[in-house]
Amino acid sequence: MTYFKRTLESKLLKSLDNNKAIFILGPRQVGKTTLIKHIIDVVGLENSLYYDIDLQQNLEVFSGNLEAILARLRFDKKTKTGKTYVFIDEIQNVADFSKTIKLLVDHHNEEFKLILTGSSSALIKKQFEESLAGRKEEHILYPLSFPEFCRFKGENKISDLLEDGYKHEKNNPLNLMTGKMKNLESEYMTFGGYPEVVLSKNAIEKAEILNDLVSSYIIKDIKHLFRIEKIEQFNKLIVNLAVNTGKEINLQNLSREIGLHRETLHNYLMVLEASYIISTITPFFSNKNKEINKMPKAYFIDTGIRNKLINNMNNPETRSDRGELYENYVFLNLLHKKDVLTEIKYWKNKYQQEIDFVVERNSTIKAYEVKFGDDTGNHFTAFNQAYPSAACFFVRFNYKYKVTDLPGYF
Repeated sequence: MTYFKRTLESKLLKSLDNNKAIFILGPRQVGKTTLIKHIIDVVGLENSLYYDIDLQQNLEVFSGNLEAILARLRFDKKTKTGKTYVFIDEIQNVADFSKTIKLLVDHHNEEFKLILTGSSSALIKKQFEESLAGRKEEHILYPLSFPEFCRFKGENKISDLLEDGYKHEKNNPLNLMTGKMKNLESEYMTFGGYPEVVLSKNAIEKAEILNDLVSSYIIKDIKHLFRIEKIEQFNKLIVNLAVNTGKEINLQNLSREIGLHRETLHNYLMVLEASYIISTITPFFSNKNKEINKMPKAYFIDTGIRNKLINNMNNPETRSDRGELYENYVFLNLLHKKDVLTEIKYWKNKYQQEIDFVVERNSTIKAYEVKFGDDTGNHFTAFNQAYPSAACFFVRFNYKYKVTDLPGYF
């Protein structure tokens, strides 16, 4: 089976040298198992142990006490000396493994290095009674980013250019292949970035896989794991978020519309975010009197899942929601580049003037206005009056190179 490099791989390989437990989090079916099995190939099968906690016998092993787990690891390890890398898949299925991780990291890190995967950050926190502060390093593996998607489609040169950082220059090679780029973006926006979907050959097969992901992961797994009681309302909530992607969430109105108590609604939103179905952003403000709107917005971690929820797999250019879909796509590009020092927000003042995305990193502010078509309307002037040092950018689907007074006009 062909292995396609994931962007996260380089970070993980560097992390193998520290003494912390590595957590690789992300939704099911995004390639966590494929990635760690590739890392096993890199560090060597003779130096590795792999356990899938979905298998009952492995669940029983890691549900035991530390002495029993150590005895099993030492029995299974293939070399008598040196460090063994222990890969544990779907760790959230173990009731409480935090104390064992803590002791292994504190007292046995010369012998064993832990690399663990999980499908829900909230469930892991719920299952783990003890804090692992200073003993763990977390990484998130999302569905494919657009550069990764291009690599999976065999467009390695395009992928490399995108990952090196797109430069807005007239002679950039990507600007000279607008037709190809538009086709790649359209497919990515329509069907998303789940690896199995991307590698499927036709639209029907892609839609069937997405349907299975929605029914098996979102409808079954999440509801079961988090013991969702209001099933009908939970379904309504997910579809409502898909229909209203990128729109402000008024919890009071939404609570009344789908028939959920406000506190329950808030909890369900947290479940969807912790399970990597959606990601929410909040308003950007420094003066609370001027920027008073505090309602969040939600975007889907995968546009294919979003489109399947509303049963619309049409080409973006023919859709009435193409603006919202492209906005979600731009958000994902920002999300995949985000690090711990970066915040993604939106801006809206009391005059209802709005900027789609504001990215702040180390006091540097960049504002992005997203346009599917040729509309030039924006609120950059108002935003720059409030934040004079901010750089403002248009991001367009129907891109045409154009020199203007605005920095980064797309």
